[in-house]
Amino acid sequence: MTKTILCFLIFLGTSNLLNSQQRLVSFENDLKKSSSTVKDVIPIVNAKNGDIAYFIVDAKNVYGYKLNSDFKVLDKMVSEEKSREYKTLIGSSVSESNSYRVFLTNKNEDKFSSVSFSFENKISSSNDFLISSQEYFIQTADWNNQFYLITGSKLNNKLFIYTFDDDGFPKRNYIETSDLEFINKKGTDYNLLSILLNAGSIKKIEDNTPISIEIASEEVKMFSRENYIVFSIDINNEFSQILQIDLKTLKATSNKFKKSILGGNSTKTNSFLNGDILSNIAVNKENLSINFLNFTSGELLKTLTLNVNDSISFKNTPIIQEGGRFEDYRELEKTKQFFRKISSGKIGVSFRNFYDKFHVVIGGYVEQNSGGGMMMMPFGGLPIASMGNVTVFFNPAQLAFNSATNNKATRIECLFDQEFNHVKGIIGKNAFDKMEDYITDNPGETVFKYKNYYINVDYQIFSKEVIFRKFED
Repeated sequence: MTKTILCFLIFLGTSNLLNSQQRLVSFENDLKKSSSTVKDVIPIVNAKNGDIAYFIVDAKNVYGYKLNSDFKVLDKMVSEEKSREYKTLIGSSVSESNSYRVFLTNKNEDKFSSVSFSFENKISSSNDFLISSQEYFIQTADWNNQFYLITGSKLNNKLFIYTFDDDGFPKRNYIETSDLEFINKKGTDYNLLSILLNAGSIKKIEDNTPISIEIASEEVKMFSRENYIVFSIDINNEFSQILQIDLKTLKATSNKFKKSILGGNSTKTNSFLNGDILSNIAVNKENLSINFLNFTSGELLKTLTLNVNDSISFKNTPIIQEGGRFEDYRELEKTKQFFRKISSGKIGVSFRNFYDKFHVVIGGYVEQNSGGGMMMMPFGGLPIASMGNVTVFFNPAQLAFNSATNNKATRIECLFDQEFNHVKGIIGKNAFDKMEDYITDNPGETVFKYKNYYINVDYQIFSKEVIFRKFED
Protein backbone atom coordinates (compact mmCIF):
# COMPACT_ATOMS: atom_id res chain seq x y z
CA MET A 1 0.00 0.00 0.00
CA THR A 2 2.80 2.41 0.96
CA LYS A 3 4.59 1.63 -2.31
CA THR A 4 1.40 2.32 -4.27
CA ILE A 5 0.94 5.72 -2.59
CA LEU A 6 4.60 6.60 -3.19
CA CYS A 7 4.34 5.68 -6.87
CA PHE A 8 1.17 7.80 -7.19
CA LEU A 9 2.85 10.81 -5.59
CA ILE A 10 5.85 10.48 -7.90
CA PHE A 11 3.50 10.23 -10.90
CA LEU A 12 1.50 13.24 -9.71
CA GLY A 13 4.63 15.35 -9.26
CA THR A 14 5.95 14.35 -12.67
CA SER A 15 2.57 15.00 -14.28
CA ASN A 16 2.36 18.51 -12.77
CA LEU A 17 5.88 19.27 -13.98
CA LEU A 18 5.06 18.13 -17.52
CA ASN A 19 1.77 20.04 -17.56
CA SER A 20 3.57 23.28 -16.68
CA GLN A 21 5.33 23.34 -20.03
CA GLN A 22 4.94 22.23 -23.61
CA ARG A 23 7.86 21.26 -25.82
CA LEU A 24 7.35 23.15 -29.07
CA VAL A 25 10.34 21.94 -31.09
CA SER A 26 13.86 20.63 -30.75
CA PHE A 27 16.58 20.61 -33.39
CA GLU A 28 20.35 20.19 -33.60
CA ASN A 29 22.66 23.10 -34.24
CA ASP A 30 24.31 21.07 -36.99
CA LEU A 31 25.92 24.18 -38.50
CA LYS A 32 28.36 24.39 -35.60
CA LYS A 33 31.51 22.38 -36.30
CA SER A 34 33.96 24.08 -33.93
CA SER A 35 34.37 23.55 -30.20
CA SER A 36 34.19 27.30 -29.47
CA THR A 37 32.07 28.15 -26.44
CA VAL A 38 28.66 29.62 -27.11
CA LYS A 39 28.69 33.28 -26.04
CA ASP A 40 25.14 34.32 -26.63
CA VAL A 41 21.79 33.62 -28.28
CA ILE A 42 19.53 36.16 -29.97
CA PRO A 43 15.79 35.54 -30.56
CA ILE A 44 13.98 37.84 -33.01
CA VAL A 45 10.22 37.55 -33.59
CA ASN A 46 8.69 38.72 -36.85
CA ALA A 47 5.68 40.67 -35.56
CA LYS A 48 3.80 40.39 -38.84
CA ASN A 49 3.85 36.63 -39.50
CA GLY A 50 5.07 35.02 -36.27
CA ASP A 51 8.32 33.68 -37.73
CA ILE A 52 11.26 33.39 -35.33
CA ALA A 53 14.92 33.92 -36.19
CA TYR A 54 17.16 32.32 -33.58
CA PHE A 55 20.87 33.12 -33.66
CA ILE A 56 23.54 31.26 -31.70
CA VAL A 57 26.83 33.13 -31.32
CA ASP A 58 30.23 31.67 -30.47
CA ALA A 59 33.73 33.18 -30.68
CA LYS A 60 33.98 32.52 -34.41
CA ASN A 61 30.56 32.36 -36.03
CA VAL A 62 26.86 33.18 -35.85
CA TYR A 63 24.50 30.28 -36.57
CA GLY A 64 21.00 31.29 -37.61
CA TYR A 65 17.79 29.25 -37.75
CA LYS A 66 14.49 30.49 -39.06
CA LEU A 67 11.27 28.91 -37.74
CA ASN A 68 7.68 29.55 -38.75
CA SER A 69 4.73 30.04 -36.39
CA ASP A 70 4.23 26.25 -36.30
CA PHE A 71 7.84 25.96 -35.02
CA LYS A 72 9.09 24.18 -38.09
CA VAL A 73 12.69 25.01 -39.09
CA LEU A 74 12.40 26.63 -42.53
CA ASP A 75 15.94 27.74 -43.18
CA LYS A 76 19.39 28.13 -41.65
CA MET A 77 22.63 29.98 -42.29
CA VAL A 78 26.08 30.58 -40.82
CA SER A 79 28.19 33.72 -40.94
CA GLU A 80 31.43 34.92 -39.42
CA GLU A 81 31.17 36.76 -36.09
CA LYS A 82 32.69 40.20 -36.77
CA SER A 83 31.32 42.53 -34.09
CA ARG A 84 34.44 42.63 -31.93
CA GLU A 85 34.06 46.28 -30.94
CA TYR A 86 30.30 46.15 -30.51
CA LYS A 87 29.41 43.81 -27.68
CA THR A 88 26.14 45.17 -26.29
CA LEU A 89 22.97 44.11 -28.09
CA ILE A 90 20.37 46.89 -28.11
CA GLY A 91 17.63 45.75 -30.48
CA SER A 92 16.49 44.19 -33.72
CA SER A 93 14.32 44.69 -36.79
CA VAL A 94 12.84 42.68 -39.65
CA SER A 95 12.82 44.05 -43.20
CA GLU A 96 10.09 43.74 -45.80
CA SER A 97 12.33 41.22 -47.58
CA ASN A 98 12.39 39.11 -44.39
CA SER A 99 16.03 39.72 -43.55
CA TYR A 100 16.79 40.07 -39.83
CA ARG A 101 18.94 42.85 -38.40
CA VAL A 102 20.50 43.17 -34.94
CA PHE A 103 21.73 46.48 -33.52
CA LEU A 104 24.71 46.80 -31.18
CA THR A 105 26.73 49.45 -29.42
CA ASN A 106 30.22 49.71 -27.96
CA LYS A 107 31.22 50.01 -24.31
CA ASN A 108 30.96 53.82 -24.31
CA GLU A 109 27.59 53.78 -26.10
CA ASP A 110 28.75 56.36 -28.65
CA LYS A 111 29.34 54.09 -31.65
CA PHE A 112 26.75 51.77 -33.15
CA SER A 113 26.55 48.98 -35.65
CA SER A 114 23.89 46.80 -37.22
CA VAL A 115 24.29 43.37 -38.78
CA SER A 116 21.77 42.08 -41.31
CA PHE A 117 21.22 38.34 -41.89
CA SER A 118 19.59 37.17 -45.11
CA PHE A 119 18.41 33.56 -44.95
CA GLU A 120 17.48 33.73 -48.63
CA ASN A 121 20.96 34.73 -49.83
CA LYS A 122 22.87 33.10 -46.93
CA ILE A 123 24.90 36.27 -46.34
CA SER A 124 25.33 38.88 -43.62
CA SER A 125 26.36 42.52 -43.92
CA SER A 126 27.08 45.25 -41.40
CA ASN A 127 26.60 49.00 -41.21
CA ASP A 128 28.28 51.28 -38.63
CA PHE A 129 27.07 54.72 -37.56
CA LEU A 130 27.71 57.42 -34.94
CA ILE A 131 25.59 59.87 -32.99
CA SER A 132 26.56 63.48 -32.30
CA SER A 133 29.17 64.08 -29.60
CA GLN A 134 26.55 66.18 -27.76
CA GLU A 135 24.02 63.32 -27.70
CA TYR A 136 23.74 60.48 -25.21
CA PHE A 137 22.14 57.09 -25.68
CA ILE A 138 18.98 56.65 -23.56
CA GLN A 139 17.03 53.53 -24.61
CA THR A 140 15.59 51.67 -27.58
CA ALA A 141 12.18 50.52 -28.72
CA ASP A 142 10.80 48.20 -31.35
CA TRP A 143 7.35 48.13 -32.87
CA ASN A 144 5.89 46.54 -35.99
CA ASN A 145 9.30 45.04 -36.92
CA GLN A 146 10.99 48.46 -36.75
CA PHE A 147 13.82 49.53 -34.43
CA TYR A 148 13.99 52.93 -32.71
CA LEU A 149 17.06 54.41 -31.02
CA ILE A 150 16.37 57.08 -28.38
CA THR A 151 19.02 59.72 -27.60
CA GLY A 152 19.11 63.12 -26.03
CA SER A 153 21.18 66.22 -25.38
CA LYS A 154 21.17 67.64 -21.88
CA LEU A 155 22.96 70.75 -23.13
CA ASN A 156 19.99 72.00 -25.17
CA ASN A 157 17.24 69.78 -23.68
CA LYS A 158 16.55 68.03 -27.00
CA LEU A 159 15.20 64.52 -27.48
CA PHE A 160 15.80 62.47 -30.64
CA ILE A 161 14.59 59.17 -32.03
CA TYR A 162 16.50 57.47 -34.83
CA THR A 163 14.59 55.41 -37.39
CA PHE A 164 16.22 53.07 -39.90
CA ASP A 165 15.64 51.99 -43.48
CA ASP A 166 15.92 48.40 -44.71
CA ASP A 167 19.66 48.83 -45.24
CA GLY A 168 20.20 49.94 -41.64
CA PHE A 169 20.91 53.59 -42.44
CA PRO A 170 19.70 55.93 -39.67
CA LYS A 171 17.53 59.01 -39.83
CA ARG A 172 17.52 61.35 -36.83
CA ASN A 173 14.09 62.70 -35.83
CA TYR A 174 13.72 65.59 -33.41
CA ILE A 175 11.00 65.04 -30.79
CA GLU A 176 9.37 68.30 -29.76
CA THR A 177 9.23 68.51 -25.96
CA SER A 178 9.77 72.23 -25.32
CA ASP A 179 6.11 72.74 -24.32
CA LEU A 180 6.10 69.81 -21.89
CA GLU A 181 6.59 70.56 -18.19
CA PHE A 182 8.37 68.41 -15.64
CA ILE A 183 9.22 69.18 -12.02
CA ASN A 184 11.91 68.04 -9.59
CA LYS A 185 11.66 66.93 -5.95
CA LYS A 186 11.00 70.50 -4.81
CA GLY A 187 8.24 71.09 -7.36
CA THR A 188 10.18 73.52 -9.57
CA ASP A 189 10.65 73.17 -13.34
CA TYR A 190 13.26 70.62 -14.33
CA ASN A 191 15.04 69.73 -17.56
CA LEU A 192 13.50 66.59 -19.12
CA LEU A 193 16.80 65.39 -20.57
CA SER A 194 18.49 65.79 -17.20
CA ILE A 195 15.84 63.45 -15.78
CA LEU A 196 16.29 60.81 -18.49
CA LEU A 197 20.08 60.96 -18.67
CA ASN A 198 20.61 61.03 -14.90
CA ALA A 199 18.40 57.96 -14.47
CA GLY A 200 21.14 55.56 -15.60
CA SER A 201 20.11 52.33 -17.28
CA ILE A 202 16.35 52.76 -17.69
CA LYS A 203 14.54 49.43 -17.43
CA LYS A 204 12.09 48.49 -20.19
CA ILE A 205 8.81 46.78 -19.23
CA GLU A 206 6.22 44.97 -21.35
CA ASP A 207 2.54 44.70 -20.40
CA ASN A 208 1.48 41.70 -18.28
CA THR A 209 5.02 40.54 -17.53
CA PRO A 210 5.86 39.42 -13.97
CA ILE A 211 8.05 42.22 -12.59
CA SER A 212 10.26 42.09 -9.50
CA ILE A 213 10.29 44.79 -6.83
CA GLU A 214 13.86 45.67 -7.88
CA ILE A 215 12.65 46.74 -11.32
CA ALA A 216 9.34 48.22 -10.14
CA SER A 217 11.14 50.45 -7.62
CA GLU A 218 13.16 52.34 -10.26
CA GLU A 219 12.41 56.08 -10.24
CA VAL A 220 12.34 56.21 -14.05
CA LYS A 221 10.98 53.29 -16.08
CA MET A 222 10.02 52.79 -19.71
CA PHE A 223 6.89 50.87 -20.72
CA SER A 224 6.44 49.45 -24.24
CA ARG A 225 2.79 49.45 -25.30
CA GLU A 226 2.03 48.73 -28.98
CA ASN A 227 3.02 51.91 -30.89
CA TYR A 228 3.61 53.91 -27.70
CA ILE A 229 6.53 54.17 -25.34
CA VAL A 230 5.84 55.65 -21.93
CA PHE A 231 8.38 56.92 -19.41
CA SER A 232 7.13 57.07 -15.81
CA ILE A 233 9.06 59.60 -13.72
CA ASP A 234 8.88 59.47 -9.91
CA ILE A 235 11.32 62.08 -8.69
CA ASN A 236 8.49 64.14 -7.16
CA ASN A 237 6.35 62.82 -4.27
CA GLU A 238 3.16 64.67 -5.27
CA PHE A 239 2.83 63.56 -8.89
CA SER A 240 3.49 60.58 -11.13
CA GLN A 241 4.93 62.31 -14.20
CA ILE A 242 4.48 60.75 -17.63
CA LEU A 243 6.23 61.24 -20.97
CA GLN A 244 4.48 59.41 -23.80
CA ILE A 245 5.76 59.12 -27.40
CA ASP A 246 3.72 57.80 -30.31
CA LEU A 247 6.07 55.86 -32.59
CA LYS A 248 3.64 56.27 -35.51
CA THR A 249 3.75 60.07 -35.45
CA LEU A 250 6.88 60.65 -33.33
CA LYS A 251 4.87 63.13 -31.24
CA ALA A 252 5.36 63.48 -27.49
CA THR A 253 2.84 64.32 -24.79
CA SER A 254 3.06 64.59 -21.01
CA ASN A 255 0.74 64.14 -18.05
CA LYS A 256 0.72 64.24 -14.26
CA PHE A 257 -1.22 61.96 -11.90
CA LYS A 258 -1.80 63.01 -8.30
CA LYS A 259 -0.30 60.80 -5.58
CA SER A 260 -1.66 60.35 -2.06
CA ILE A 261 -0.38 62.76 0.59
CA LEU A 262 0.45 60.89 3.80
CA GLY A 263 0.80 62.05 7.36
CA GLY A 264 4.14 61.28 8.96
CA ASN A 265 7.70 61.77 7.81
CA SER A 266 10.00 60.59 5.01
CA THR A 267 7.35 59.52 2.54
CA LYS A 268 8.55 57.57 -0.51
CA THR A 269 6.55 57.12 -3.71
CA ASN A 270 6.58 55.27 -7.02
CA SER A 271 4.37 54.36 -9.99
CA PHE A 272 3.64 51.49 -12.38
CA LEU A 273 1.72 51.18 -15.64
CA ASN A 274 -0.02 48.13 -17.07
CA GLY A 275 -2.56 48.30 -19.88
CA ASP A 276 -4.78 51.32 -19.36
CA ILE A 277 -4.29 51.48 -15.59
CA LEU A 278 -1.64 53.42 -13.72
CA SER A 279 -0.93 52.73 -10.06
CA ASN A 280 1.03 54.89 -7.66
CA ILE A 281 2.16 54.10 -4.14
CA ALA A 282 3.08 56.32 -1.18
CA VAL A 283 4.53 54.87 2.03
CA ASN A 284 6.33 55.85 5.21
CA LYS A 285 6.74 54.14 8.59
CA GLU A 286 3.16 54.97 9.62
CA ASN A 287 0.99 54.83 6.50
CA LEU A 288 0.63 53.34 3.05
CA SER A 289 -1.66 54.37 0.19
CA ILE A 290 -2.03 52.95 -3.33
CA ASN A 291 -4.08 54.59 -6.09
CA PHE A 292 -5.30 52.85 -9.24
CA LEU A 293 -6.19 55.32 -12.00
CA ASN A 294 -7.41 55.20 -15.58
CA PHE A 295 -4.34 56.13 -17.63
CA THR A 296 -6.37 57.78 -20.40
CA SER A 297 -8.93 59.77 -18.41
CA GLY A 298 -7.13 60.16 -15.08
CA GLU A 299 -10.20 58.85 -13.23
CA LEU A 300 -9.42 57.44 -9.80
CA LEU A 301 -10.64 53.83 -9.79
CA LYS A 302 -9.62 52.69 -6.31
CA THR A 303 -7.52 53.70 -3.31
CA LEU A 304 -6.10 51.22 -0.82
CA THR A 305 -5.00 52.64 2.53
CA LEU A 306 -3.20 51.02 5.43
CA ASN A 307 -2.05 52.24 8.83
CA VAL A 308 0.83 50.79 10.80
CA ASN A 309 -1.63 49.53 13.44
CA ASP A 310 -3.88 47.74 10.91
CA SER A 311 -3.72 44.14 9.82
CA ILE A 312 -3.15 43.78 6.06
CA SER A 313 -6.58 42.48 5.02
CA PHE A 314 -5.89 42.52 1.27
CA LYS A 315 -2.76 40.33 1.13
CA ASN A 316 -2.84 36.77 -0.23
CA THR A 317 0.66 35.82 0.92
CA PRO A 318 2.62 36.27 4.13
CA ILE A 319 4.91 39.27 4.42
CA ILE A 320 7.91 37.76 2.63
CA GLN A 321 11.50 38.87 3.02
CA GLU A 322 14.01 37.37 0.59
CA GLY A 323 17.67 37.89 -0.22
CA GLY A 324 20.40 39.30 1.94
CA ARG A 325 23.72 37.84 2.97
CA PHE A 326 22.59 35.76 5.92
CA GLU A 327 18.98 34.60 5.73
CA ASP A 328 17.57 34.00 2.27
CA TYR A 329 13.88 33.64 3.20
CA ARG A 330 11.75 34.57 6.18
CA GLU A 331 8.17 35.56 6.90
CA LEU A 332 7.28 38.64 8.95
CA GLU A 333 4.16 38.87 11.09
CA LYS A 334 3.47 42.53 11.84
CA THR A 335 2.42 45.41 9.63
CA LYS A 336 4.94 47.70 11.34
CA GLN A 337 7.74 45.32 10.31
CA PHE A 338 6.54 45.53 6.71
CA PHE A 339 6.39 49.34 6.83
CA ARG A 340 9.80 49.61 8.45
CA LYS A 341 11.45 47.28 5.93
CA ILE A 342 10.03 48.79 2.75
CA SER A 343 10.26 52.44 3.82
CA SER A 344 13.97 52.07 4.62
CA GLY A 345 14.93 51.38 1.00
CA LYS A 346 13.49 51.72 -2.49
CA ILE A 347 9.77 51.02 -2.85
CA GLY A 348 7.62 49.84 -5.70
CA VAL A 349 4.31 48.40 -6.80
CA SER A 350 3.68 46.23 -9.85
CA PHE A 351 0.55 44.59 -11.18
CA ARG A 352 -0.64 42.62 -14.18
CA ASN A 353 -3.65 40.71 -15.45
CA PHE A 354 -3.73 37.19 -13.99
CA TYR A 355 -6.58 35.29 -15.63
CA ASP A 356 -9.63 37.48 -14.86
CA LYS A 357 -7.99 39.18 -11.86
CA PHE A 358 -5.19 41.59 -11.03
CA HIS A 359 -2.05 40.24 -9.37
CA VAL A 360 -0.49 43.09 -7.38
CA VAL A 361 2.95 43.03 -5.74
CA ILE A 362 3.80 45.67 -3.11
CA GLY A 363 7.18 46.02 -1.47
CA GLY A 364 10.65 47.44 -1.34
CA TYR A 365 14.28 46.47 -1.14
CA VAL A 366 17.54 47.56 0.43
CA GLU A 367 20.73 47.34 -1.59
CA GLN A 368 23.39 45.14 -0.06
CA ASN A 369 26.92 46.48 0.16
CA SER A 370 28.46 43.45 -1.52
CA GLY A 371 28.20 43.89 -5.28
CA GLY A 372 26.82 47.41 -4.90
CA GLY A 373 23.27 46.22 -5.48
CA MET A 374 23.91 45.29 -9.13
CA MET A 375 21.43 42.86 -10.57
CA MET A 376 23.04 39.51 -11.22
CA MET A 377 22.05 36.92 -13.76
CA PRO A 378 21.40 33.27 -13.06
CA PHE A 379 22.82 32.58 -16.53
CA GLY A 380 26.56 32.66 -15.87
CA GLY A 381 26.40 35.45 -13.28
CA LEU A 382 26.61 38.27 -15.84
CA PRO A 383 25.57 41.82 -14.87
CA ILE A 384 22.40 42.87 -16.71
CA ALA A 385 24.06 45.66 -18.67
CA SER A 386 27.08 43.62 -19.72
CA MET A 387 26.47 41.90 -23.02
CA GLY A 388 24.17 40.12 -25.40
CA ASN A 389 20.49 39.43 -24.90
CA VAL A 390 20.61 40.11 -21.13
CA THR A 391 21.02 43.87 -21.61
CA VAL A 392 18.49 46.45 -20.40
CA PHE A 393 17.90 47.40 -24.04
CA PHE A 394 16.96 44.07 -25.59
CA ASN A 395 14.48 41.34 -24.64
CA PRO A 396 12.51 42.77 -21.67
CA ALA A 397 11.17 39.29 -20.84
CA GLN A 398 14.72 38.03 -20.23
CA LEU A 399 15.46 41.07 -18.07
CA ALA A 400 12.31 40.52 -15.99
CA PHE A 401 12.98 36.81 -15.57
CA ASN A 402 16.58 37.39 -14.53
CA SER A 403 15.94 40.19 -12.04
CA ALA A 404 16.83 38.10 -8.99
CA THR A 405 19.44 39.83 -6.86
CA ASN A 406 21.40 39.56 -3.66
CA ASN A 407 19.42 42.52 -2.29
CA LYS A 408 17.13 42.20 0.71
CA ALA A 409 13.59 42.55 -0.66
CA THR A 410 10.32 42.56 1.28
CA ARG A 411 6.91 42.15 -0.35
CA ILE A 412 3.30 41.08 -0.17
CA GLU A 413 1.27 39.74 -3.09
CA CYS A 414 -2.43 40.39 -3.57
CA LEU A 415 -5.34 39.41 -5.81
CA PHE A 416 -8.10 41.82 -6.83
CA ASP A 417 -11.07 41.60 -9.16
CA GLN A 418 -11.59 44.03 -12.05
CA GLU A 419 -13.00 46.65 -9.64
CA PHE A 420 -9.99 46.18 -7.32
CA ASN A 421 -11.95 44.44 -4.61
CA HIS A 422 -9.81 41.94 -2.73
CA VAL A 423 -10.21 38.29 -3.71
CA LYS A 424 -9.20 35.60 -1.22
CA GLY A 425 -7.27 32.53 -2.30
CA ILE A 426 -3.86 31.18 -3.17
CA ILE A 427 -1.97 32.89 -6.00
CA GLY A 428 -0.98 30.26 -8.53
CA LYS A 429 2.41 30.00 -10.20
CA ASN A 430 3.07 32.31 -13.12
CA ALA A 431 4.99 31.36 -16.27
CA PHE A 432 8.33 32.40 -14.79
CA ASP A 433 7.74 30.34 -11.63
CA LYS A 434 7.02 27.26 -13.73
CA MET A 435 10.13 27.89 -15.81
CA GLU A 436 12.45 27.61 -12.81
CA ASP A 437 12.36 23.78 -12.92
CA TYR A 438 13.84 23.80 -16.43
CA ILE A 439 16.68 26.27 -16.01
CA THR A 440 20.07 24.71 -16.79
CA ASP A 441 22.37 27.77 -16.65
CA ASN A 442 23.81 26.82 -20.04
CA PRO A 443 25.33 29.78 -21.97
CA GLY A 444 22.86 29.31 -24.83
CA GLU A 445 19.74 29.55 -22.68
CA THR A 446 17.24 32.38 -23.03
CA VAL A 447 13.65 33.48 -22.40
CA PHE A 448 11.51 35.58 -24.72
CA LYS A 449 7.88 36.58 -25.13
CA TYR A 450 5.97 35.10 -28.06
CA LYS A 451 2.39 36.19 -28.70
CA ASN A 452 0.70 35.90 -25.25
CA TYR A 453 3.10 33.41 -23.63
CA TYR A 454 6.80 32.84 -23.00
CA ILE A 455 9.35 30.54 -24.58
CA ASN A 456 12.35 29.19 -22.72
CA VAL A 457 15.10 27.96 -25.03
CA ASP A 458 17.58 25.43 -23.70
CA TYR A 459 20.82 24.84 -25.57
CA GLN A 460 22.46 21.50 -24.78
CA ILE A 461 26.21 22.16 -25.00
CA PHE A 462 27.44 18.67 -25.84
CA SER A 463 24.64 17.40 -28.07
CA LYS A 464 24.08 20.91 -29.57
CA GLU A 465 20.34 20.33 -29.25
CA VAL A 466 18.12 23.43 -29.15
CA ILE A 467 14.84 22.95 -27.24
CA PHE A 468 11.93 25.42 -27.33
CA ARG A 469 9.46 25.08 -24.43
CA LYS A 470 6.23 27.03 -23.99
CA PHE A 471 5.24 28.46 -20.58
CA GLU A 472 2.12 30.35 -19.60
CA ASP A 473 0.37 31.25 -16.36
